[in-house]
Amino acid sequence: MLSHEYETIIIVRPDVEDSAVKGIAEKFEGVLTEGGGHILDREDWGSRKLAYPIAKHLRGTYVKLSFLAPAEVIDELERRIRLEDGVVRFMTVRLADAVDVSTRVEEAAVQRAKRLEEEARRAAEAAAAAEREAELQREIEERNAAAGLGESRSTPAPASDNGAGEAAAAQPSAEQSN
Repeated sequence: MLSHEYETIIIVRPDVEDSAVKGIAEKFEGVLTEGGGHILDREDWGSRKLAYPIAKHLRGTYVKLSFLAPAEVIDELERRIRLEDGVVRFMTVRLADAVDVSTRVEEAAVQRAKRLEEEARRAAEAAAAAEREAELQREIEERNAAAGLGESRSTPAPASDNGAGEAAAAQPSAEQSN
């Protein structure tokens, strides 16, 4: 049986919980595998702002499914997507015709591994940057404490005028009494 490569982007209502979004995506993956398709990848893009309101929603949770499937399976997949209450929009695009399934599945596994590696590297870099920032903040606080500046330098210390300012404000000036 001939398989084509497809990509489907699904936008789920923002009020649907993450576990339910994963359940929706798994349900659609099941439809594909039952019809003889092969899942290449699933990416959860998370909540994003929509370009324009859809069904009075300004945000949506995006999920991208990449898969190989016979053309007949796409009709059933799209029918099931339309029946799902949580989905506000979707689009399926054919990326390639007459794909060698085994070769493409192997390529997709390599691409997925590279993507996961990159995500892990970025997460590690972000954690290291956060740690450096926290260390710098601790150093600043230690220097301020050693210099006797206290916790916060952003708020000015109250002016100490030994009560002269209050006494001057209480007594009318010579110009005011004339």
